[in-house]
Amino acid sequence: MIQKRKMESIIAIVPFLMATVSFATSANASEHEGGSDASVMKREPDGSVSKKEFMKHHEWMFDQNDKNHNAKLEPDEMRNLHKMVSKMHGRFEQEYGQKK
Repeated sequence: MIQKRKMESIIAIVPFLMATVSFATSANASEHEGGSDASVMKREPDGSVSKKEFMKHHEWMFDQNDKNHNAKLEPDEMRNLHKMVSKMHGRFEQEYGQKK
């Protein structure tokens, strides 16, 4: 009897958990596609990026690397920023390739 109740509880909980995971995944995907996440620049249909989006993204990068929150980047923070930029450029090249 106890086993049957446990199984019924599990069966009742599983759809809820699946719906929660599905919602979280779709919300995360829509942020990246729509560009509401500052870590991703929103592109226009032609692939261009507006100055507003460009500045929003780079302000986010600055804030991510200003670890001591003194509104400036120290040499070690700049090194970390350059590593971040290098990784981003690598992903861009993989996605868009180099135009000749």
